Amino acid sequence: MTSADAPSPPPPAAHVTAGRPRFLWRPVGLALVLAIPPAISWLFDADPGITNVLIHVAISVTLLGAAVWTVRHSGLPRGLKWLVAATPCALLAAFYAQLLPIKTLNNGDGVIVGWVWRWEQPDSKLGVSVSAPQAPIRWIETAFDYPRFLGKRHWAEAPGVRLETDWRRHPPKLLWKQPIGAGWSSFAVVGGHAVTQEQRGDRELVACYEVRTGRCVWTHADEVRWDPSGRGALGEVGPRATPTVHQGKVFAYGATGILNCLEAATGKLLWSHRTLEENSAENATWGKSNSPLIVDDRVLVSVGGPGGRSLVAYDIDTGRKAWSAGQRRSSYASPVLAELGGVRQILCVNEDYLTAHDAAVGDVLWEHPWPGNSGSDASCSQPVPVGGDRVFLSKGYGVGAELVQVRRDSAGAFSTETLWKNSSVMRTKMANVVVHGEHVYGLNDGMLQCIDLQTGRSRWKKRRSPKFGHGQILLVDDILLALTELGELVLVAASPDKYQELAHLSALEGVTWNNPALAGSMLLIRNANEASCYELSLRQQPPLGGGG
Repeated sequence: MTSADAPSPPPPAAHVTAGRPRFLWRPVGLALVLAIPPAISWLFDADPGITNVLIHVAISVTLLGAAVWTVRHSGLPRGLKWLVAATPCALLAAFYAQLLPIKTLNNGDGVIVGWVWRWEQPDSKLGVSVSAPQAPIRWIETAFDYPRFLGKRHWAEAPGVRLETDWRRHPPKLLWKQPIGAGWSSFAVVGGHAVTQEQRGDRELVACYEVRTGRCVWTHADEVRWDPSGRGALGEVGPRATPTVHQGKVFAYGATGILNCLEAATGKLLWSHRTLEENSAENATWGKSNSPLIVDDRVLVSVGGPGGRSLVAYDIDTGRKAWSAGQRRSSYASPVLAELGGVRQILCVNEDYLTAHDAAVGDVLWEHPWPGNSGSDASCSQPVPVGGDRVFLSKGYGVGAELVQVRRDSAGAFSTETLWKNSSVMRTKMANVVVHGEHVYGLNDGMLQCIDLQTGRSRWKKRRSPKFGHGQILLVDDILLALTELGELVLVAASPDKYQELAHLSALEGVTWNNPALAGSMLLIRNANEASCYELSLRQQPPLGGGG
């Protein structure tokens, strides 16, 4: 047989063997692309919010790459391959442009934790049924009141209360749980009554409830609805700040800058200001979140107006403006009263600066650089005076914590010095810290952490499951009471030695960013959907009238 007569060899199978790796590298490559953001987060201890953004970018790039491959190499009929390529990209674009009929529910890192139909507004179904009580109610002050944001001190604390930590033998008693209007406000509690702010349809409410029963006894309504999603921001609708109860009056600051002074006994409006319009101030991306501060006979709010209208003080009786000062745009933190260098001062975390005002006349005494933009790397955490003319600062977005020394020279001029700064601790994105002894406790990017106040070094950090997330914490004697981002109550020993969890209880459903309020044995908690009151067992019962 000659070579010419020999049968032709079969076609090479190269296209088969070559096709295997061609299709094999795609899922492997996809897995590697999607694994990059979590790997970055783990290796470099990155902000989980940034990691989530990178995941979205990775998914978008992967879908775009798949679309290009489909058009160029899939071998599908022309019309079909364009349909297959374009559909996922169009859906992704519609998702980011908020054109889909579903709306996602996100946690503090932007991670999707649920969804609702876009036209659904659960708060609109609640209605507003109460406007004024049949008879004035009595506000009886006690030593265990929790009358404003974070209680009575510079951090969330319930002094004089000692909790039973064995919740198996002494479980919290649920007194009531009920729907509530939307918003991220907390409760302010005096005696047997508590006030909060909430959104119900097109009305922003200040509402007063009986602590033991949950019965609403009066409401005040403003015809306004704040929805940051219309400006491309997350965060959902409703007010953010917590009311302040003081000497028979309730001071409430709404999400659009409406400051109301109400009669605590009836909810009657005594005076009101639209602070943003009156002071030529712009609203923050997620709405005004600054709770009112009482200093002597004035109520102070961080408005953020230009030209000497950043911090504004009003007479609590008449509502007349007493003074205004500063030029910084405000962040989401609330003003704090402190004494530094022998002078009473108001500390305000503003955009890019910590600003100190004279408490009597408002003059700016000093400023300290503290980066933060209200639309991107927002500053939410309070400045915390920690003694020795020092101020503790913390925030998320990779900034961490700093201890600032405030000094005053012989001429009375103030200056500041950084004692330490640590970007790996206390990245308190949406929460505040508490101080116990010489240690600071807080949520560092969703993990509970203890650090040494003097050095800024971490003592321990707990990555818990289920996560703490961007919840809130409250110091009760030597116990940390944490309310996690998904509504779980957790008791932890406030000890620098190690993390020791004592008890836990599922208390609320849904994303929970609101601070808890503890008055004696009464714990009031809420989120944007529901509120509840638990009676906690105490090691030592407070006197009668002490909130429990």
